[in-house]
Amino acid sequence: MGEIAWFIPGCPEVARGPLARYRPPTPAGAADGYIRQLTSPGALVLDLFCQGPTFLREAVRAGCRAIGANANPIGLLIAGLGLEGTPANLDAVFTRLADAPKETPNRRSIPLHRHILSLYRSRCPVCGGEGTAEWFAWDREARYPYAKAVRCPRCGRIQEGPTDEADMIAARRLDRKGFAYYFALDRVAPLKSSHRARAAELVDLYTPRNLSALVDILIRLEGLELERPARAALQGALLETMDRASSLDPHGEERPRPRLLRPPARFLERNVWYLLEATVARAMEWAPEPVRRAPGLKELFADPTPAYTLLPLPAREVARHLAPGTVSLILADPPRPDGVFWALCALWAGWLWESPASQAMRPLLGRRRLEWDRHQEAFQAALSAVGPLLAPDGYLVILFAEPDENLVASACQAASAAGYDLVGWGASTEVGCRLVWRWAPRSDAGGRPSGRGGIGAGPAPPTDNAEAPPAVAETVRETLQARAEPTPRFLLTAAVHTELARRRWNGPFGEVVQAVRCGWESLELEALEMDLLWLPDLDARRLDPPLADRAEEIVRSLLTERSPWATDDLLLAVYRALDGPLTPEPSLVLLCMRSYGVEDGGVWRLREEDDPARRAEELENLRRDLEELGRRLRYRPARGRGWDLRWRERGRDVYLFRLSATAALGDLIPGKLPLPRGGRPCWVLPGGRAELLAEKLRRDPRLARAAWGAGWQFVKFRHLRRLIAEGVDRRTFAVMLGLDPATGPRGVQIPLMMTADDGPPTTDH
Repeated sequence: MGEIAWFIPGCPEVARGPLARYRPPTPAGAADGYIRQLTSPGALVLDLFCQGPTFLREAVRAGCRAIGANANPIGLLIAGLGLEGTPANLDAVFTRLADAPKETPNRRSIPLHRHILSLYRSRCPVCGGEGTAEWFAWDREARYPYAKAVRCPRCGRIQEGPTDEADMIAARRLDRKGFAYYFALDRVAPLKSSHRARAAELVDLYTPRNLSALVDILIRLEGLELERPARAALQGALLETMDRASSLDPHGEERPRPRLLRPPARFLERNVWYLLEATVARAMEWAPEPVRRAPGLKELFADPTPAYTLLPLPAREVARHLAPGTVSLILADPPRPDGVFWALCALWAGWLWESPASQAMRPLLGRRRLEWDRHQEAFQAALSAVGPLLAPDGYLVILFAEPDENLVASACQAASAAGYDLVGWGASTEVGCRLVWRWAPRSDAGGRPSGRGGIGAGPAPPTDNAEAPPAVAETVRETLQARAEPTPRFLLTAAVHTELARRRWNGPFGEVVQAVRCGWESLELEALEMDLLWLPDLDARRLDPPLADRAEEIVRSLLTERSPWATDDLLLAVYRALDGPLTPEPSLVLLCMRSYGVEDGGVWRLREEDDPARRAEELENLRRDLEELGRRLRYRPARGRGWDLRWRERGRDVYLFRLSATAALGDLIPGKLPLPRGGRPCWVLPGGRAELLAEKLRRDPRLARAAWGAGWQFVKFRHLRRLIAEGVDRRTFAVMLGLDPATGPRGVQIPLMMTADDGPPTTDH
């Protein structure tokens, strides 16, 4: 298997398909990396909280058999839609639904779509012609629609304007507590159900018109004889329609998702049929290509061909359907404790299915608040249940794409308390957190190694409440010392919670958070830009080079020692060297790769000009040329005192040159290089490092302040060679060296000297 990269960045991918606005971004590509490292072809992979298609698709493509489990049938429906592909006959099936007969009050039968569209009939606010409203805007307190958008055949466009009296009458025509209301309510919570009052609050989120249209569609969809893929596709489209047809979206402002189960003061009532029609038209985007599906566990185990299957079961039930020791890898992107989402899921699941899975969700109808204590307890119970399923060499990988401190805390506490040992981790504000665990029930707790994910050596005994805050402060200090640069709060928080997990300090969520807060407060942290934290009492001169410089050197060394590199292999090689508290942001690593490498078709090679022998010769030639220029300008060139070259006059240094083939800026730390008074320090480097240099100064305000405060000039090789070749005099040299406008510590631009004919930073070496 070789050395393992515990942190695999992947790429946060915006969710697609139904309910995308509620679903967190997916760490696409990360699961694939863990699967290829930690399993063999044919292995069994379990997506414990399957909320979408990504993990299952990557497992099957890696040659594994995969199981997606979720107690929420809506999560499995979304996953299946993203894996199975849209049926070729979906348009024909939708036409059947549209043409399903609907009996009118006068006992005439008309197609369903015509009946629903008639509910939204309205006059054009511009020409007065007959049209169909796309939406009405309502005033919640006054309970009437005050604005509308109408598709007008006469105008040939959608016209917006105020409503009229006919719109008011049509809005009140349907009985608020009629057949549709009780059908929708009984479907979710029967008459004697203890959850009926909560269910009624959710049903009331729909206007009578929209509720009537949704119920008509539900009834006719159930009456159609359809194959499972076609039915699932229509259910997915209807699910998205149910979401957009509620009164939770405001009129006149963008809101990505509702945060409260209460209509805003001015809300939208959208045309249900237009919503459904548009969602069906987008269904082809849900699954780029189909993945092989096994009907059930029996078929999955009987055939070694890579495939997936879906289990509508909670974790404790999954453990009863699989033999112990048969799962090679468990992937867990934890459900978020989002009360609004879970309550709506319980409502919609009850409407779509009369099944034990949907009925089991009824207690969630009353969920309103984020409850991290409950989240941690449920997460721990799930992980405890599936732990015995892991093979002796199996792993649990918890991975999520958001930099959410509460999620890190809950995950670390849940896994540690459930009987897992942390073996590796990494965290990033850009791609979230990765936590890799081994199943290790506490009965054999003595002396197991905890891996290299934490700071410090070997497992520690459990701590009590008084010991936790000092451990937090110690971890924050050691992390900052190890990175030797200001660090995002999220990574420091991840370091703290992984260390508490390593020490097996477990407790209720609120208790843990309070202990961590006390530990933070005991430190005099300095808050810098971009949520970066630093300890001013750390002597930066005594620390290792800043992490950004080490990341650059690792990339340079890897490209120098071996060529070519596949992109993923090069990234993993970097993260094998830098993980846990040393995790660099992926954007920094990629910037280092672009600075030293050339990419062609996903393969990286060292730039020709960065060959070590060639760079060394270039540096020596440039140093000699600078000496010659200094003499020509009647300065006295000298070397030494930490500088590659000094131009002196009357016993003092006028210009001081640092020539470097890299963008390593550790020497900018005050006190590292002696800066004589009045001397102009110049950092000379290849133009190909310009973008990397700019990023380093942007991400480390200490170095930026030091650079601008000391008056550093950053000069490109090519620009300096041009000055040497043009035979400038002293005055021209001074002016040309400072042509670009100065930028302060907050600036992103770096004063790298270039003229109009200079190429972009990545091509000027």
